[in-house]
Formats: sequence, structure tokens, C-alpha cells
Amino acid sequence: MTVPRLSRITLYLLVLDAFGALYLTELLAVPALAGILLIALGSWWTEALVGHIPNYRRLWDTLTGIFLAYGLLDLTLLAESVIAALMHLLLFLLVYKLYNQRTPRDFLDAVILTFLMLIAAATLTVSFGFLLVFSVYMLLGVWALVLFHLRTETELAFPERGRELLEKPGLITGDFVASSVGLAVGALVLTLLIFTILPRVGRTFLPFRAQLGTMITGFSDRVELGVYGSIQNDPTIVMRIGFIDQVANQSRLPDLRWRGVAFDRFDGRGWALSDPARVPLRRTRDGAFAVAAHRIGAPFLAYEVFLEPIGSEAIFALPRLTALQARFPALAADMAGGLSLPAPPGGRVRYLAFSQPERFRPEQLDRPVRAADYPPEIRERYLQLPAIPARVAALARELAAPTPYQAARRVERYLEANIRYTLELRGDPSRDPIEEFLFVRQAGSCEYFATSMAVLLRAGGIPARVVNGFQRGEWNEVGQYYAVRQRDAHSWVEVYLPEAGWVTFDPSPRAAFEAAAFSGSGRLVQYFDALRMRWNRYVIDYSLSDQAALALGLRYRSYAFRRSVGQAWDHWTFRAASQARRLWRDHGPPAAAVLALLAAAGFLLRRRGALPEFPIGWRLGGGRRRRAVVFYERALRLLARKGHRCPPACTAREFAEGLAAGRELCELVGELTALYERVRFGAQPLTREEERRTADLLSRLAAALREESLPA
Repeated sequence: MTVPRLSRITLYLLVLDAFGALYLTELLAVPALAGILLIALGSWWTEALVGHIPNYRRLWDTLTGIFLAYGLLDLTLLAESVIAALMHLLLFLLVYKLYNQRTPRDFLDAVILTFLMLIAAATLTVSFGFLLVFSVYMLLGVWALVLFHLRTETELAFPERGRELLEKPGLITGDFVASSVGLAVGALVLTLLIFTILPRVGRTFLPFRAQLGTMITGFSDRVELGVYGSIQNDPTIVMRIGFIDQVANQSRLPDLRWRGVAFDRFDGRGWALSDPARVPLRRTRDGAFAVAAHRIGAPFLAYEVFLEPIGSEAIFALPRLTALQARFPALAADMAGGLSLPAPPGGRVRYLAFSQPERFRPEQLDRPVRAADYPPEIRERYLQLPAIPARVAALARELAAPTPYQAARRVERYLEANIRYTLELRGDPSRDPIEEFLFVRQAGSCEYFATSMAVLLRAGGIPARVVNGFQRGEWNEVGQYYAVRQRDAHSWVEVYLPEAGWVTFDPSPRAAFEAAAFSGSGRLVQYFDALRMRWNRYVIDYSLSDQAALALGLRYRSYAFRRSVGQAWDHWTFRAASQARRLWRDHGPPAAAVLALLAAAGFLLRRRGALPEFPIGWRLGGGRRRRAVVFYERALRLLARKGHRCPPACTAREFAEGLAAGRELCELVGELTALYERVRFGAQPLTREEERRTADLLSRLAAALREESLPA
């Protein structure tokens, strides 16, 4: 394939790659983006279009004027942001260049425009797919620049037949392609090095446009019964959680629930917070938010959460959260212990949380409790009930037990055994939803189970509340983290026990339902999602603290390596010294005498000429002479660029004497030739003064060639 055709194919591949980057940004609608791409690809047949369209240049001048007028309106009124208007301008300039290519410079301009499109897309997307787009662009971009350099240098060195040489199919060889790929790989390595050295502020919020995901209901100040039925089939990942200390056996964490919002007031149809006011949390000196006092002697779980934008300001964590570290502008807590940001984030958020799992002694849980044992604020907030049907009150009395803990367990087991879990929520609006759930349909989703348990316990005088959040999620073996999906949205119950505080209960038999309804992700899906997780963690959210941690890790490994090498060196030097002392003690004097005799014999034989001279010095001298004549090769290249080439069968002296040029130029070439002959054939290297002289001669030669017009 010829160089011009290969350059053109590379350019259009770069165009496709740049449009792929724009697709990831979602800045343009897919039909509009596809239409512009088709227009750009149509420039492949520009030569045919020029022949069939009269006044081709005038047509493009008119289109340019029209776009300039549109561009002003776009920048001031139409575009949703400045970056969108600039992107529209880049697209028009690219299409213009593709349809008006005449010189290699136009080719380079089009490549630069695709690069600017890639840079603009980088500010608008955090998609993992951008890694693939960027990697492909690095390979194609380096290849395009190599081809551009080859075209320009060939046409410059051979002005008469440069185009003819470029049209030859055999000019691109396998070695040329391999060296170009090696250059591209080197550029990627250099990019990664710069990426590691230069820290960035983690880009939690995109600066130009919000990347909001699907809105998930159930995490606001009020929630109606049945809100989860529409989202519990959605496999979209909303959170990824990795534990700081690797937990080898995941069965040790069987009941993980990611707590979001808790509710205290029930009106018969839905739950709400009686006091939606939030208290700002205090930020400690190390940048963490202090959530609650930690319990002495209880273990900690430290975990890192990557939360996707879900249209809610709620922050999710395990129960009994004590501290949370993140670059949030502020964080607040409500009266039920729910955490929230000032506003729903416009992009992915990352935070480090510390929780103490629920662990209780039997005497803390299962003991009789009087009404006076509950604090007044607990009785006032968490025993509230609207008027409930008689059958519901009768069931609450039937499930009563001597202790609140036993009563909670009885209600939990009753609901698990007698009610079926389903997402098909069809009911009679005229009926009470709890009565219909318990006695008519006897089927429902998790929020019906949680609401029924809370109502039955409150009817029996036991404080309880409903909590909305997410359940455990799927463990990713490849990435070692939990992937929590939209369908993992869940409701459960927290019961207040005076000696233990709030204790979690989950009455819904959801595990059996999910085992039958959903299958786990395959290994390939887990690999891809693990790559996406690492992209978010170590590319998008790479920060100064990450760089410091990397530097400390390298420093620690370097110290450990030096220590191990030092210990090994001490060990082997001690053994070598011991062995040397033993050898000297046993064989030292005779061996020294033999070595001295051999050295004396060699010296005498060398003086008498019986030993030949070792040729190392000759080889080194030859290398010095080879380096010393580089100045003459440089002079030949300067002359060749102006059309004066030394024929292969011509000596240096013949070339200098036959040079058809001005007097000054001939004198410069003659002096350089004399120095070359003395160094090349007289075995006399240049002195320091002569090296400075050759540099001066080369500078004067280059200046003379620029000023004097030489015949081709």
C-alpha cells in the first residue's frame, strides 16, 4: 500500500476514534452524531465531488460564512454550555478540512482537530470505554505523525521525484511498522509515567455537565408502599464496595446491609420523617466526619464506597457508622441516623467509612422490658401508629412474647413462613394495604414485609422503624469487592432494645426469591467490571493522597530491598572472607610465588617480542576515528538538501573539486574535506581547536546554503 493512501486511511480511523470519544460524552444525540459522521466519511470521495460540483471552493466559502453566523448564536443562545459550542466548532472545522485537503499540512491540521476532540471529550466523561478510545488513538496518532514526517521529508529531500517515491508500494516495510508501533508503546509508557508523577484532584463532580444516573425512589423524606417493585429487576450497578482489610472468607459477613434512610412516622399508606431537619456533622482535623462515638472493645470494618449518581443525596453505609472520610463540601445527619449531602451529586462519589458491626451478648437482647425502660423520645417517635384494622391488632396480640426480642423474632418468623415474596404488586386501593398484604394477597415486596413487622411491633408497644437501603450485593471474585445493583434496593426493620440500642431484623424471605429469579454474573462480566472499578479508582479519582501512598509504598519496598540486599551482602562477604583466610592459610605463599613467576615471565617475553600486542587499543582508536568524521556526513546531508549529492563512485576530493557553487561555498567544502581525509585516512583525530573549527565551518555552510540559490 502506498504512503498517501495509508495516510488517508489512518486519518479516517482517527476520525472514527474521535467520534467514539464524543459518543461516550453524550453531548450530542446519537442521530445527530451519526449524521455528522456520515458527512465526514463522505469526504473520501472528494475528488469525484470536485469534478461534479461547479464552484466547489465558493460553495465552501458560503458554508463557512453560514456556520460563523450560526456559531455566534450557538455560543450565546443555543448551546447548553461553552464546551458544547466549542465542540460544534471543532466538528465543522474537521469536516471542512476533510473536504478541502490539498497538501500534507491539511492532513496534519485534520489530525490535530481529532486530537482536540479527544481532549474535549476527556473533560466530559468518566466512562471506562474512554480508556479503549484513548489507547487506540495513541497508536493511530503516532502512526499518523510518522507518516506525515515521512511524506514531508521525502518531498523535501527529493523535490523532483518525491511524489513518485511515495507512490511506490514497497516503501513501507515490516521494520518500519515495528519501529512505529514501538514508538507508540513508548509514548504510552511515558504518558503513564507522567500520569503517576502528576497528582490530580479527584474529579467527583464533572465541571461542565451533570452525569446523573437513573433516579431511584425510596431515599427521600417520604416513601410510599410499593416503590421498589419497578426497580428490583434493574441490574444497573449503583455502588461498589471494597474492604480495606481483605476479608478472605466472605461467609463471615452474611448479613451486610447498606443503610440509607430510616423513617419513624407511618400514615397507613407510606412512611416519612416526622422531623426532616438535618444537623451538620463536625469535620475532624484529619478531614473525616465524626458520625457517632465508637464503642470500646468492638471491632471495626473499614470499607471504601464508590457510589454512582442515583438522583438522591443519601449516603449509604453499614449500620453503626462511626466516621466517614471524603472530600464532601458538607455532610449532615437526620434524627434517625441517615446521612445526606447538601444536594444530589452530579457524578460519582467516593468515600471511606468505618463501622462497628452489631454484636450483642444474650443478656443484652433477651430480657423483659417495661414501658418505662424506653426513653421518652423513643416512645414518642417510634410507637406512633394510625388507626389500624382490627385483624392487624389481633395478630399483634397473637404474636406477643415475654420479651421484645422474642416478640420481634416471632413476627419475623411468621412473615417469612406465611407470606410469599413477589414483585407483582396488584392490590385494591380501597383496602388498607397492610390488612390486604397480611390476610388477602399474602404476597408482596420487601417494603410490605418491613412495614407489617414495624406496625405489628408498635401495636405491641415495641419501638420499631423502617429502613431503606441496599442489601449485600454480589461479590466480585476478580476485583475483590461487592457490586450492589438497583435490584438490591431493600427495606428492613430496626427494633429498639434498651440494653442494645437499635437492632436489625429482616422479615422478608428474599434470598430464596433471588436464587430463583436472578443468576450470578459470569467470570467475563466480573473481569470487565473489575477493570471499570480500577479505572474509576486509579484514573478518575487518582489524587495527591494516592500519590503520597504510592510514594510511601515504594519507599517502604525500597527500604526492605536494601535491607535484604545488605543482609545478603554481609552474609556472603563474611563467608568469602572466611574462605579467603582459610585458603591463604593453606595455600597462600605457594600460590603468590607462582603468580609472581608467571607475571615476570610474561613481562620478559613481551619485551623480547615473543607475545603479540593485544588489539583492544586499535579497536578503541578505530571507534574514536569513526566518531570524528561525523561532521563530514553532516556536511553531505546539508548539501544534499539543496540538490548537491555525492555520487557513490566519487571520492570526497573529486566531489569537492567538481562542486558547482560559489567561491565561498567551495572553500568551506574544501576545508571540511581536507580535515575529513586527515582523520579518515591519516589516523589523526581532531584536536579540541579543530573540533571547534569544524563546528564553525558547518554553521557557515548552513548559512551559505540558505542565502545562496543553488541549481538543482
